[in-house]
Amino acid sequence: MSTSSHTILLIQTSPRLDSRTWADYESITDALDAICSMYEEFLSKKAAGGPVTYDVSQVYEFLDKLSDVSLMIFNRETGQYIGRTRAWIKQQVYEMMRGRCEHPKSGEKVIVGY
Repeated sequence: MSTSSHTILLIQTSPRLDSRTWADYESITDALDAICSMYEEFLSKKAAGGPVTYDVSQVYEFLDKLSDVSLMIFNRETGQYIGRTRAWIKQQVYEMMRGRCEHPKSGEKVIVGY
């Protein structure tokens, strides 16, 4: 499956059914970026203008606190969407963040702590 496949993010932020929402993206990477951006927005509200830093374990915790989260990824070969679970999303976020630490974009600030 291509990382450039149309991807739908399905998210439920609380047990309330009216907290369900969705968004569509041109790629899996765009959807994963959106999830990280949601977490960054959450952190920036807590930080009140201070710097926002986090690691993958904190993103995992954020994902675990959501009532539901999944991705539907278009498979061009079958013409169908394939569902992906929270566990799969966590693994992909890890891979994406690891790749960015190993190969940061020009001007991108990456802090690695051990």
